[in-house]
Amino acid sequence: MKTVLLGLDGATFTILDHLVAEGVMPNLAELYRKGARGDLMSTPTPLTPQAWTSLATGRSPGHHGIIDFLRPEHGPHGVYWRLNDSREIHCETIWKYASRHGRRVTVLNYIYLSPPEPIHGHTIPGFTSGRHLRRSSYPPNLFERLQQVPGLDVKALGMDLQVEQEALQEMEPQRWCEWIRHHIERERIWFGILEHLMAEEPSDLTAIVLDGVDKIQHLAYRFLDPALLPQQPTPWETEVIATCRDYFRQVDQFLGAILRRIGRWGRVFLASDHGFAATTEVVYINKWLYDQGWLHWRGEFAEDEKLSNFGDRLANLANAIDLPRSQAYALTPSINGILIVAPPEERGAIRAEIARRLLDLRGPDGGRVVTEVRTREEVFPGPFVDRAPDLLLTLRDHGFVSVLNARAAVISRRQPAGTHHPRGVLVGIGPGIREGASVGPLSILDVAPLLLHSLGLEIPRELEGTFPSELYDPDYLTSDPVRWGVTAGNVSLDQPPPSAPSGEPMDDQDEAYVIDQLRKLGYLE
Repeated sequence: MKTVLLGLDGATFTILDHLVAEGVMPNLAELYRKGARGDLMSTPTPLTPQAWTSLATGRSPGHHGIIDFLRPEHGPHGVYWRLNDSREIHCETIWKYASRHGRRVTVLNYIYLSPPEPIHGHTIPGFTSGRHLRRSSYPPNLFERLQQVPGLDVKALGMDLQVEQEALQEMEPQRWCEWIRHHIERERIWFGILEHLMAEEPSDLTAIVLDGVDKIQHLAYRFLDPALLPQQPTPWETEVIATCRDYFRQVDQFLGAILRRIGRWGRVFLASDHGFAATTEVVYINKWLYDQGWLHWRGEFAEDEKLSNFGDRLANLANAIDLPRSQAYALTPSINGILIVAPPEERGAIRAEIARRLLDLRGPDGGRVVTEVRTREEVFPGPFVDRAPDLLLTLRDHGFVSVLNARAAVISRRQPAGTHHPRGVLVGIGPGIREGASVGPLSILDVAPLLLHSLGLEIPRELEGTFPSELYDPDYLTSDPVRWGVTAGNVSLDQPPPSAPSGEPMDDQDEAYVIDQLRKLGYLE
C-alpha cells in the first residue's frame, strides 16, 4: 500500500485548528473529517535532531545517539564539540529497514541523510549547504536528473545562512514578508521534486519534511496564534499575517495534491517533530550559574542587550568561561542543559545542589521559572547517555535558555516569540483509519510502527514505541493485523548500522558552514 509521511516541522494544533476554522486550510479540514488525529508527544527535549531521528528509528535518543546538533567529546584540554551526521545514528532507520525488506522509499528534506546510505529509492537531505547537497543525495545521479526537470531549481534548496539568520536577530520589519516568501518559494521546489518522483519513480513510502513551519513560527508566532493576534493590526502587521497565511495555504495545497495522488487506496500521515508555543522571557543560565558561584568568567564578558539565545561564535563563549575555576556551565541553548565539570568526587553533590537551587529561580513577576530539573540518566537512558548534559531544564514557557551574560538571570521579552513545545500533531487517513476520530496523546516513537505496518512489514520488537491501534477500526486490524518480528534481522540497534554511508563525509569547510548555520539559527552560541 502506498504511504506518504508529510512532516511539518514544529506544527501545532493551536495554529492548524485556527487556520482550518478560518478557511485557510480546507484540505486539512477534510483530513480532520475523514481521518483520525491525536497529539503527538515529542522527545524529552523537543528538539529537531533528536525528535526527527526518534521518529525515523522508533528508538529514544539514549539509544540512537542523537541528543543535539553537536555532541560533546572530552579531551586532555577540556570539552570540544563534533557535528552530528548520519554516521552517528546508532539504530537502523525505517528507511533502511523498509529498503532491506523490498520496499521502495523516497525521503526528502529530512535531517541526517548525509552522508547518504545506499537505499532502494531516493534521499535528499535537509539542513545541508548548497555546495554539499549534490553529493549528499542518493542515488548519486539524482541531483543531476532533477536539474533537467523544467521548473525545478534544485540548486536553491541548500540552506542560505544569510537568509536564515535574520529571523533570529531582530529582523528589520520591511524584510519580514520577503523572508517568508523566500520559504514559500523554497518549499514549492521541494514539493515539485516530490510530485515528480511520485509520478515518474513512485515509492511505497514517500516522506518529506516542510521545515518552513518551524522557521516562520520562530519569527512570527504572535501573528499566527489566535490568542496573540493584534486586535487592531497596523498595515505592516496585516501584511505579515496575510503572508504567514499564504505560507500555510500553500502547505494545504500540497496536502490536497498528495491526497488526490494517493487516492482512496493509500494512506497519508501528517506528523510534526514537536509543537510550538509562545516564550515571553529569556533565562540567562550562565549568568545564574555565575551569580551562584559555579561559573567564572575569564575577565569581563559583555552583557547581552538584544534578548538573544546566542552570540557570534561558540569559541567566544568557550574562551570567556574560566574552565579551571568553573564547576558548571552551558555552551549551547538548544538542549537546555548544564554540564558539570567538577572533580568526579564532587559532581554528584554539585549536581544535586544546582538542581535544588534552580527550582527557586524566580522571574520578574516572582513566579518560578524552572518547572523541572532532570538528570541525564532520567531523560536519556541508554548506551549514549554520556552524550547528554548532566542536567536538563524545563522552563515555564518551554523556551530555550540563553548561554550569554546579562544584567539579570531572567529578563522579560519585549514581544512574545515562538519556541518549541513537546505537544506536536499526528493526523492520518486511509484504509482502516477511523473517520473523524480524536485519540489520546501518542508518542513520537509510535510513528515508526505505524508506518511499517502501513507498508505491510513486521515491526521489530526492539522498537520502543507501540502501534497506535486506537487510530484504526478494530475490525480492520483483524483482517490486517500488526505483526511484530523477533529482531531487526542482522542489525544490532544499539550499535552503528552494518553498512557505512556511501557518500563522502563533510570536509572541514562543509562542517564549518553547517555549524555556522546552527549558530545563525540560534541553536548554538
